[in-house]
Amino acid sequence: MQDRIWINLANIKFKAIYTSKVSRRSYNVGNIYSFFLAVASASSVAAWAIWNKIPIAWAIIVAISQLLIIAKPYIPFVKNDRELADQSLLFDELYLSYEKLWFEYAKQNVNGDQFETELYRLREKEHEINVRFKHVVCPNFKGIIKLADEETNIFLQTHFKR
Repeated sequence: MQDRIWINLANIKFKAIYTSKVSRRSYNVGNIYSFFLAVASASSVAAWAIWNKIPIAWAIIVAISQLLIIAKPYIPFVKNDRELADQSLLFDELYLSYEKLWFEYAKQNVNGDQFETELYRLREKEHEINVRFKHVVCPNFKGIIKLADEETNIFLQTHFKR
């Protein structure tokens, strides 16, 4: 039975770490995106003399910035940074509940029926989190997946003696 808790506990910890890292990446990309648009807009007025001498550069910058302005609402990764952070915090909260169940079971403070009831309650809570954030696109970044997996393993090895 403890293996069932462990699988869910490890999975939720991974999700908490991964969504946190993706949220930070989304936030940083969004800031870079906004900075580029602001620079492109400001430079269009401030550097008019330069643009008269190099019109092709001006045309390219304007075209790219206009495309980015149009595309921004359709790039879910950039607009979901706060929701991904909220989702990460809820996964962390759920992780703590799994951790508590793990230690209660290890101390034999819960019987089989109590264990099953609590395990399913926690799994239902995970489902509720997933439903709440079903509109949020959380991309699969292989590099972040690897980092989150490593961080999860280190965390679990540090906090649990299995």
